[in-house]
Amino acid sequence: MNVVRISDGLGNQMFQYAFARKLQILSKREVYLDTRFINHEDISTCNKKNNFYKKCDYREYGLKHFKIVLPEAQEYMLKKWRFIDKQGEKEKLICKLAQNHLWFLWYNEEKENKDLYNLLDCICPTYFQGYFFDIRYFNDIRNILRKEFCVKKPIGLKPELYRSLRTENTVGIHIRKGDFSKLSRDISQTEYYPKALKKIEEKIEHPFYLVFSDDVGWVKENMEIKGRKIYVSELGYSDYEELTIMKYCKHNIIANSTFSYWAAYLNYNPHKIVICPKRWKSSIIPKGWVLI
Repeated sequence: MNVVRISDGLGNQMFQYAFARKLQILSKREVYLDTRFINHEDISTCNKKNNFYKKCDYREYGLKHFKIVLPEAQEYMLKKWRFIDKQGEKEKLICKLAQNHLWFLWYNEEKENKDLYNLLDCICPTYFQGYFFDIRYFNDIRNILRKEFCVKKPIGLKPELYRSLRTENTVGIHIRKGDFSKLSRDISQTEYYPKALKKIEEKIEHPFYLVFSDDVGWVKENMEIKGRKIYVSELGYSDYEELTIMKYCKHNIIANSTFSYWAAYLNYNPHKIVICPKRWKSSIIPKGWVLI
């Protein structure tokens, strides 16, 4: 069996799942998701368990809201194995131990710069840790991911939101502030959004904007979004619901964020216009997206 670590926010979890799903299809072996680095319970409860959990970045396991098919690895399944990097002269011996279910090989994306297909050369159980930001890992299973990244329960859409999604030229625009402001990744005050909005106005008649942001107040005060709009993030939806609503828009202006990336990537509209930051992760951008 193989195990893929799930960590960080919903967008990153979706990249990790997409990698795991492709791995499962190619290897024809069981693939489990290690969700121990995600907060299933309240933070205070997790902190009491042990030092391992204190190191975790506490995020919700957002994938649980989707129709995913890969199971979670149970604690007992991981405890009985020891982990070792797949490096060095002892690799053959380690591989034999792994085949006897005594070890996991540990693939850390930051340490080993190999693509997915080179990782299938050993039948040993392997533990994969990384973000797997490469469209080659999953682009040919896009339709499978579209089905599995659907919500389990229908979203209750507000009447105006429902009407706009059905009848308007909706453009989902995502502005991420929050932690990005602290990490020097904030592009909200650059020329990106004004240029993106201008491009939309050139290509689309009567755009209707659905605005998604973790700081709607800042957006209202500092960004000029002309025309009709709904600030979806004021309506009380959870993150996976917002991603789903964003996916239903006819067109998308995404942030430098894996969250809005997946909304645009999963968008069913064959004539969609997707505008994306040019200075970002080129390895994940599909052909046809407009880079600014």
